[in-house]
Amino acid sequence: MSLLTIVLLTFCFTMGVSAPASTAASSSLRDISSSYAKEQIASLQKAGILSGDENGYFHPDHPVTRAEFVSMLDRTLGVKPVSSSVGSFGDVPKSSWAYGYIQAAVSLNMASGTSANTFSPNRTISRQEAATFLTRALGLKLASTAAPSVKDANAISSWARSSVSAAMNKKWLVGYQGYFRPTAAMSREETAVLLKRVLDELNAQTVSAKPLVSLGWQYQSTTQEFIAQVQKSGINTLSPRWYFLQKDGSVSDFSDAALVHWAQKNGKEVWALFGNQFDPATTHTVLSDKTKRTAVVQKLSAFVDKYQLDGINVDFEGFNPADRDNFTAFVKELAAALHAKGAVVSVDIPPDTDTDWSEPFDYAKLASYADYLVLMAYEEHWVGATEAGSVASLPWFESVIKGVLDDVPAQKLIVGMPLYTRDWYQSGGKLQSTDISIPQSYQLLSQYKASTKWDSSIGQYRSTFKKQGVSHSIWLEESRSLGLKAQSSLTWQIGGLAYWYIGSESTDVWTSIANSISLTQARQKM
Repeated sequence: MSLLTIVLLTFCFTMGVSAPASTAASSSLRDISSSYAKEQIASLQKAGILSGDENGYFHPDHPVTRAEFVSMLDRTLGVKPVSSSVGSFGDVPKSSWAYGYIQAAVSLNMASGTSANTFSPNRTISRQEAATFLTRALGLKLASTAAPSVKDANAISSWARSSVSAAMNKKWLVGYQGYFRPTAAMSREETAVLLKRVLDELNAQTVSAKPLVSLGWQYQSTTQEFIAQVQKSGINTLSPRWYFLQKDGSVSDFSDAALVHWAQKNGKEVWALFGNQFDPATTHTVLSDKTKRTAVVQKLSAFVDKYQLDGINVDFEGFNPADRDNFTAFVKELAAALHAKGAVVSVDIPPDTDTDWSEPFDYAKLASYADYLVLMAYEEHWVGATEAGSVASLPWFESVIKGVLDDVPAQKLIVGMPLYTRDWYQSGGKLQSTDISIPQSYQLLSQYKASTKWDSSIGQYRSTFKKQGVSHSIWLEESRSLGLKAQSSLTWQIGGLAYWYIGSESTDVWTSIANSISLTQARQKM
């Protein structure tokens, strides 16, 4: 370990970057006593945000590169490196020390490249670039025509002018003798002063909010497999598929007490799923009969007692609009019974598309009875669709959230995100698609040497390749696209996030989503 640390520090010194927090030296830096930023440097060193080289030198007057600035900004904001499988820039290979930091920043839209495929990581960062990265990271509202009151305002690039104004108004960046010097390089000591000001402002504020629900559905996995998958994730609420409406009106029971016991020992809740198996006839027969509805409510209530469940997740899909009021009545009755036991009722809902798929759901009334509504914000393009496309492009994803917020209080809304995608292709003259997990999509990209390009208009990569002479397209879901979705949904201060389904993701996805939550909390302090 010590040899690895020495190698890393040597490499970091060569690149001029602050070493990761775990390698920060505990002793005083040798060359900061005469620096105007010595107190800030020492404080940030202690916090693990920056450090010196292996000989204990900080080099305060050395310029900072774009990669270095992003890495230090990430650490200031509590953003962790993301080891994405798909790289964003051709000049930042996975072997680069900065890869994870840049991927994390890009996944949060904190930083952008110098072109569609380049980040220019070793280029010195200018003061106006630093202002832009910083204000973007912290989500400051920018006046489009704002111009800072400095003598060289005309020298500030148009794309940076409002960011410079915002950073100066916050007193994060200041001028010198009336000049801002927009194209001047940021030095290491100047960067320390800037980041210490930001850190002090973050530390001075507290955000008291109800913890976000992070719900994960179990699918095609054993209890032990599900537990292993949850342990690798950011999930705090488990939804195993245990209860299903049967044709005779009874409720199946696939409960496993071992999962509940594990969850209790590990500080997690269990909201077992109750589904209708997409059976409209049985759904109508049961929901339209008050006696049968009551029997189902009593059965589910008994399961809550027997297995010490924290809640029930109702997943009724594909039933008739004529049963809209019956379904609402069922949720009302179930909520009354479970609330008396201190248990939670959540109801899965589709996007409001004004079709037979969404018409059975009275969003406003359901929200008045249930604790949470879980919006299944995916299936923009579905199996059997006449047009290939994304499972959930970012603009569509945002639009379906907005579409239900008129009827559902934000704090009662849990936004479901897809941990899967589809492989689209032509077969027999018809458009076909195959559901695939995130790791399966990576395997196809590698095996068939796919061409992959980021499409900023939809917030996703699109990959194309040929398999046995047939053209295939995949709109990827991965850490960058899902990080952006999480970040976007959290701007509405929703009740939580949900994921279909646990086990179909790659581990870097959880880091990206955790970063979205951390950054959202930081922004709320500004």
